[in-house]
Amino acid sequence: MNQSFLSLTHLFGWRLRTTDGMTAGLLDALLDTDQWTIRLLVAEAEGWAPERELLIAPRMVAGYDEVRAELDLDTDAETLLSSPAMSAGDGLAGFGDEDALPPDWDAHWRAEIDPDDVVDPPPAPADEVESEVAADLGAETDLSADDVLRAETLLGWSVETADGVALTLNDLVFDDRDWALAYLDLSMGGPSTTAGGPAAADPHGSEQQCLVPRQSIDWLDPAEETLHLAVGAQELRTAPAMPSPVAFDERAQVRVYEPA
Repeated sequence: MNQSFLSLTHLFGWRLRTTDGMTAGLLDALLDTDQWTIRLLVAEAEGWAPERELLIAPRMVAGYDEVRAELDLDTDAETLLSSPAMSAGDGLAGFGDEDALPPDWDAHWRAEIDPDDVVDPPPAPADEVESEVAADLGAETDLSADDVLRAETLLGWSVETADGVALTLNDLVFDDRDWALAYLDLSMGGPSTTAGGPAAADPHGSEQQCLVPRQSIDWLDPAEETLHLAVGAQELRTAPAMPSPVAFDERAQVRVYEPA
């Protein structure tokens, strides 16, 4: 694929099409908050995979069609059905319900998110050759549960600049070459709030959209559901205005902050 930027909220609701023509709806994504990449896409297919969420590695995406609003996968439905399941309930990433995991994957899945509990990946069932392909998905689960966050969860969090100005997180913009987070799509202006203080009118005028690279993320505060930036509000207000890389209207302008 040629390089381009993808709006994650725009992708939600797109279909994923397997090599044998089956489709699933894209619901969410699991973010690795250490590397800020999409580790797994989360989809549902009630027609052929009822009452579970399918986990799909981004490397399984062979291409996409914006007109059809579809992601083309290089794997079939049977392979996706043999991939590990996950709970939609407890925990930021939904790891809370062990009963949601298929028996063959239970020990391995728990070992991947708890390195102290080392268990080899389960062998592929003799009558399901395709499960050998699905077992390779274990590489994408090799991360700590503390470093995994659902994109939908993050999109509901607050964002705060280094000088305590609250911003609105609109979207997550990804590079389609490696599914790494490229920019946070933020809104600033209008009513603003400083940490520990009441909302105040922003003297800089109407709301302004600003793209901030992932390198400007300082730290996450899960307890307060806040993402902290290592850049001040004034630096964002004075960032150069450029055409939006993900706008449907090519005339749309956003401020794009790039660290010195």
